Amino acid sequence: MRALSATELLDVWERGEVQTTPQRALTLLATACPDIIDCGSLTIGHRDRLLFELRNWAFGSQLTCLANCPGCGEKVEAVFPALDVITNGVGDKPPDEHVLETDDYEVGFRLPICTDLTALKEELDVVAGHNCLFERCVAFARQKGVPVAPAELPDRLKTAVIQRMAQLDPHADVRLDMRCPSCDRNWEAPFDIVTFLWTEIQAWALRTLRDVHTLASVYGWSEAEILALHPTRRQRYLELIGRE
Repeated sequence: MRALSATELLDVWERGEVQTTPQRALTLLATACPDIIDCGSLTIGHRDRLLFELRNWAFGSQLTCLANCPGCGEKVEAVFPALDVITNGVGDKPPDEHVLETDDYEVGFRLPICTDLTALKEELDVVAGHNCLFERCVAFARQKGVPVAPAELPDRLKTAVIQRMAQLDPHADVRLDMRCPSCDRNWEAPFDIVTFLWTEIQAWALRTLRDVHTLASVYGWSEAEILALHPTRRQRYLELIGRE
């Protein structure tokens, strides 16, 4: 992974404005990780570990998260070290296929990858999306040697396969330990690094464009010249303008 310039990050934001959330993740990684030939083949956990690293570089080591307490409804804020949320670094790609045998069933499956998410239709609801993703990842299913369609597998078996996927790719479902100071309730809150990071990038991009507009209007500099300034120097010029 390499550091992105302000110009590159703005270009990523501009392209991502018309993309879905899974597509935005791939756009970010394709720019920040040019050594990865096919980002679409990354597992979801592998993708998200890389995005945590990118976020750590771009916006610092602390994550400030907000969640509503499921007990009393209080809005709770918690701060986490970004890289502590993911305990392990990016490792080797897991085997392409795994087999789960339970009762009379045998199910061959692979882990969900980035292109699985980009292939899902946006209009699908959560349940239909999960079912479609599950069926894409099942290579075969047999009951006592007789082929079974993935959609026809019993719910308990689907749950077992999904749980096994989560064990093999734990960072695909990141959850934060939260505690409510009002009612002392503890719970785990799901955390989506793609949405979180993109929200930060969007806020940064709009703020940066306003700064470029202000400096260009006063000094006549081009966008490239302004973005090439160190952020500290750029801020000093903005402060000087504010004093006039």
